[in-house]
Amino acid sequence: MTKATRRAKEPHASPSAHGAVALRGALALDLINTEVMDRGKKRDTLPSPEALARWWEAACKRYPDQCVSERADETINWTSELFDAVLELRRALRMLITHVVERGAVEEENLKPLNAILALGYSAIERTGEGNVKPVMRLRDPEKGSVLVPIALSALRLFTESDWRRLHQCKNDRCILFFYDTTKNGARRWCSPGCMNRARSIQQYHLIKKGASPL
Repeated sequence: MTKATRRAKEPHASPSAHGAVALRGALALDLINTEVMDRGKKRDTLPSPEALARWWEAACKRYPDQCVSERADETINWTSELFDAVLELRRALRMLITHVVERGAVEEENLKPLNAILALGYSAIERTGEGNVKPVMRLRDPEKGSVLVPIALSALRLFTESDWRRLHQCKNDRCILFFYDTTKNGARRWCSPGCMNRARSIQQYHLIKKGASPL
């Protein structure tokens, strides 16, 4: 048996499985990470309903399978009420992921906002034109649910299907982004190579300033 044949037959525990989980929870993580640090100050990249609409359009292009609902093809009315509801969901998700990352546990109170959003939708079966059936997501409140429910479902998958030990907050003190670690050993510390380089540059600067040799 050749080496290539042996490799093909061996079980392959690659990061692709973690990548699939990360992708299923990507919409929720994307929303959480719309709060960023800019020159040492927290900045909200969703300051208005118009900005939220642009984010939603871009996010749905990146994760089209996660924006599916019974009204996915209809124009969304970006009202101030919907805007406030999305920001409230973001606050709840940020608190939830913070508890997961820092404590490895959550309180029942942390789950109530997410469950309230999930209750706006329900799964159903729909007949196709060919006479087959397909699963669909129905909405009890289409005005809000068309945006809130897909995000909540993404969060549901993120927190119930992922390995919590792979959920991290970036170790750069000047960054507040969260990420799902898809590396083989799960030891990734920064949200991106750029953030890693900036953190190391700052560390090196302080070491040199103190008269110590950088590591």
